[in-house]
Amino acid sequence: MIGVFAAMSQVFFEVNSEDVEIVRKEQRTARNERDLKRVEGIQLLADIQTMNLLPDSLNQKINNLVSSHNISEQKSEKLYVSLIDLKNSKKIRNFPNYNSFADAIGNPFLILITGVLFIILHFFRNTINWIQISKSFIYLGFMYLFVASVYLIWAFSNSLEIHRVYYITGLIFGAIFAAFGLKYLLLYLFKINSIEEEKLLKAIRILFRQLLFNIPKKGFIKDDKFVEFTESNNDVINKVAKEVD
Repeated sequence: MIGVFAAMSQVFFEVNSEDVEIVRKEQRTARNERDLKRVEGIQLLADIQTMNLLPDSLNQKINNLVSSHNISEQKSEKLYVSLIDLKNSKKIRNFPNYNSFADAIGNPFLILITGVLFIILHFFRNTINWIQISKSFIYLGFMYLFVASVYLIWAFSNSLEIHRVYYITGLIFGAIFAAFGLKYLLLYLFKINSIEEEKLLKAIRILFRQLLFNIPKKGFIKDDKFVEFTESNNDVINKVAKEVD
């Protein structure tokens, strides 16, 4: 429950607080007024130049300044249009780039896989050897610890960008433990055995059938020895069970 609220807690916080939005709006208004005054100043210089009231030397400086400003304005507009087009071409869905997209879907995808895993465990609950399958839990637990640690270190650090050393370390160890956890999980969930193990199990079944059914059925065991024979078989069964486990 705590984990669910933590994962969804961002919905309770605004991207920017109200006071930040107010100051940002004021700054944007001041910046637009500044740019407007700048344009008006350049236009005034151009009008003064047209009236030819100043010496030629000043008129020349005004002409150079106005021409330079116009070139800068045109260049700025072209670059702005190119920048917007480039940003749009790099968008993935509504995300500005692959980095943001991967960051947004990474942890949800891990949670999705975990959810699917629990559903599979539910459907196989009656056939699962829970003692055996629990051997995978320690590896899966360490996998989650390393993945979570990377993001927690990032969240509590003073840097906006996560250091590559922490990220790569978490990625390597998380992947290693995930591989071991997946190995044991699949092995005991779906009872994946090698050809040699299958042959061994088949041989054990044949041996047990001979000991428990065929020999007594054919009368090879005397009545006074049957109890002793049965107890001996039980000992053998327990030993084999320990070896197979």
